[in-house]
Amino acid sequence: MKSLLNLPFVSPNEPLSKHTTIKAGGPARIWAEPQNEAELAEFLQLNAQIGAPLFVLGAGSNIVPSDDGFEGAILHLGKGFDFARVENEILVVGGAAYLPKLTKFALENRLGHFEWACGVPGSVGGSVWGNAGARGWNGHDFESRDCAADFVGGVAFDRSGNRVELGKNDVQFAYRRSSLGELILVEARFQMEILTAEEAEARKKIVRGLLERRRATQPANAASAGCIWKNPPNCKGAGAIIEELGLKNKTLGGAKVSEIHGNFVINAGGASAGEIRELVAQIEAEVKARTGIELEREARFLE
Repeated sequence: MKSLLNLPFVSPNEPLSKHTTIKAGGPARIWAEPQNEAELAEFLQLNAQIGAPLFVLGAGSNIVPSDDGFEGAILHLGKGFDFARVENEILVVGGAAYLPKLTKFALENRLGHFEWACGVPGSVGGSVWGNAGARGWNGHDFESRDCAADFVGGVAFDRSGNRVELGKNDVQFAYRRSSLGELILVEARFQMEILTAEEAEARKKIVRGLLERRRATQPANAASAGCIWKNPPNCKGAGAIIEELGLKNKTLGGAKVSEIHGNFVINAGGASAGEIRELVAQIEAEVKARTGIELEREARFLE
């Protein structure tokens, strides 16, 4: 049987610390970075025959790897999937497109609705899969907005390499999740709002305000996996709970709870993935013991 390593876009033993924003983690045994749909289908078909464990990695912004790495194949969409174009009022983007760049691209093309994505360090594929969201703009005030708000379809591949066309109603969304499951999104379409030139310039100022707000309230320049926990329903946010318990700045080796926002565990310098994971577990245990609240993880912990 043909080996995955015979494919020109596949390499062995790639350090995950190079591809995750928390900058920790051991090597992936197989690293695949296809540049187009034909290469992606070829890889998925061969991997399905071999039966290697498969994990799809986007921008690596919500992932906490293991120090042991990943004993399987990591799929990372290559630059061929990083594209954006406008079709009337529809923004058509590749699965590897970076959300903050799409905010700029949309406004340069006088399209609104994607302002919320200006500070979200994720790729389109992973962000739709996990229904990423943030504070955006609804014309008069800040509001929460997410991928689900404007998603109207796309293209995906299943784990056997079959191409799947998706309509708006083929994907169901909830808070920080979708029904995509094992489908790999390679293209997404978003319904946008057409702006006048004056409106686009005003939105650009709003984006600058959103970015300033993010820098003031989140450790935007630190190595982290973004928010570690989902906000519990019907109570304060996870960060506020952790802050009220006096757990900000708690450290373990090179891992640290951010002093800016309690929902961020940062790599303060040389932290191992094990230290990060242990600190996360300690926070969860203390929150449960002192409040009865069981924090649910938003970041994905790769085994």
